[in-house]
Amino acid sequence: MKINVLDISFEYNGTSQTINPVIIQDNETMILVDTGYPDQIGLLEESAKQNDISLDKLTHIIITHHDYDHVGSLAALKRRFPHVKILASPIEKEYIEKQRKPLRLEQAEKIYPSLSEIDKEQALIFHKTLESVEGAEVNEVLENHQILPVGNGIEVVFTPGHTAGHISLYIKENKTFIAGDALVLIDDKLVIPYPHFAYDADKAKESLKHLFSYEIEELICYHGGLIKSNWKDLLS
Repeated sequence: MKINVLDISFEYNGTSQTINPVIIQDNETMILVDTGYPDQIGLLEESAKQNDISLDKLTHIIITHHDYDHVGSLAALKRRFPHVKILASPIEKEYIEKQRKPLRLEQAEKIYPSLSEIDKEQALIFHKTLESVEGAEVNEVLENHQILPVGNGIEVVFTPGHTAGHISLYIKENKTFIAGDALVLIDDKLVIPYPHFAYDADKAKESLKHLFSYEIEELICYHGGLIKSNWKDLLS
C-alpha cells in the first residue's frame, strides 16, 4: 500500500496556510482523505502530480469530518469524477449532505450577539462562507473499527471531540495513523485543535488515548503533515 501526503500551501483570507490531504493507493483503489477548501481541485491536482499521481484514477473519498476546509472541494470533485464513492461516519454524513447546519455555523451564531459591530462584519463573511459550501451525497457510512478492503486493510477509528463524528484511519501494514483534525502540529507541538471550538473538548482528549492502542511509526495531521516515530515526544 502506498501513502502520499499532499503538501498544499496557499493564501486564504490574507493568511498563509498549509493543508495535508492524503492519497492511499493499492493496485485497484485510490482514496483521497479530505478535499481542502472550496475551489481547490487545481491545487489538489498539482500536488498529486508532484507525487506522480493522477486524480483521474481516484475511486473513493473519505471525509474525516465536515469542517469546510475538509469538505470544501468535495461536491466539485464528485461532479468531476461522478464514479467516485464518498465515505464518512454516520454523524458526519448528515452534515456533509447538509441535512444539518454546520457545527461551526451553529457555534458562530451563538456568539454573534456578543460581538462588536466590526467583529460582526467579519462574522457575517464567515457565515456566508460556511453556508456557501455545497453538500454532497455520502455513498457509504463507516463503522468504528471497520476494516476497509484496501491493501492489507485500513481501519476506521472513531475519534470524536473536534466534531461529533470525527474519524481517523489506521493502516497497520505501514504503521501509519491518519489523524485528520484529532491532532494538529503547532510550533512543533501536537495539540488538540482549537479546544474552545471543539464539539466536546473532553471527548477530544479521550479520543487521543486511541493512538496509544496502535503501533504508530508515522502520524499524519491534516494541519502539520507527516510526523515520524518521535510523535509521542511532541504531545503537549
